[in-house]
Amino acid sequence: MKRIHLDFGDSDPGPSREKRKKTTERARSLEEQWVPDKCCREEKRKREESNKGGADTVRPAKSSRLDPLSVSSYDIFSKLGAGGFGKVMLAKLKGRGPYVALKSIRKAEETNYSNLATEAHVLKISTDCRVLCQGYAAFETQRHAFYVMEYLSGGNLGDELDKHGRFDMDRVRDLKPLNILLDHDGHAVISDFGLAVQNIFKDDTTTGRVGTLRYMAPEMLQGKPYNAAVDWWSLGHTIYEMATADALINNSNIKEQMYSIILDEPKLPHWLDKDLRHLLRKLLRKNPSQRLGARGDIRCHPFFEFIDWVVLENEETQPPYKPKAPKQKLFKPYKGKPPLSYLEPQKEDPSSANGNIISNFSFLHSSWQE
Repeated sequence: MKRIHLDFGDSDPGPSREKRKKTTERARSLEEQWVPDKCCREEKRKREESNKGGADTVRPAKSSRLDPLSVSSYDIFSKLGAGGFGKVMLAKLKGRGPYVALKSIRKAEETNYSNLATEAHVLKISTDCRVLCQGYAAFETQRHAFYVMEYLSGGNLGDELDKHGRFDMDRVRDLKPLNILLDHDGHAVISDFGLAVQNIFKDDTTTGRVGTLRYMAPEMLQGKPYNAAVDWWSLGHTIYEMATADALINNSNIKEQMYSIILDEPKLPHWLDKDLRHLLRKLLRKNPSQRLGARGDIRCHPFFEFIDWVVLENEETQPPYKPKAPKQKLFKPYKGKPPLSYLEPQKEDPSSANGNIISNFSFLHSSWQE
């Protein structure tokens, strides 16, 4: 997938100031200092005449450089998504492209500022990783956190399941199920890093319940320390939903759903592909140390034997599905009501001066300055 490089205009800071010429101070009487020189009066008259305007008036050129770390520098278009996390809007720098996804999260008393910082950091280091959504910038105000990301026009995996139902086996193989968004060619890209846990390698573990309940691994629900094996469990659930267009555990009662995840063996439809059933059983093992991915290379499983992983990772293969081009109404200026709160004039709150500012949150990727 071709990555976007934005142009913010000439980065030349302009001509340097002229060195001030040393002048010999001329002594004047107090009376002389109060009487303007004739030449000063003439210069003043010329400036006043030029300030009256007119067709031939030449005004100093204003800098066309926009600040990519200010929300006022962006034109806002349609809403791409919304949820408990905030809003994602289609946007671009005023008067110039390309389009980007502008994610905003309103800071509140219950906001987890650590999650905000984590997402900014992961976006910052995602550069050139083909399966991660590219982050161009992050910035904040006292009331909002903003993330500027690549715009992926292919929608998301959930929309595809809603539209088309379960996928055929070739499509299940080619799409990487943990990825959420699709680019314009149909390649899958991981996005939304607010709940990511950084620096977990090999036998490192962490604790705490995060994420959507039905994708949580048994060890997480039991309050045990866990590692990356929980992601392989989530992958198993995602593949199951892609293949069946249904959730592995359908229970609206939260407690019963938790008990089922911890105690029940998953029931797989008999009509599923034999290799797929074997793959799912390996990914959905209760013992995390025995789970495929945590133990063994998933790329070697028979279900994926037809995939050339080098070609796939280099995006040199044609995806099994190409998303439709987005509708033109998506690119019309935002006219929603009420207006976006972060575009309204805001008064500073002295009582919270810098209290909501996150240390080392903002960044601007170098590709934006090329």
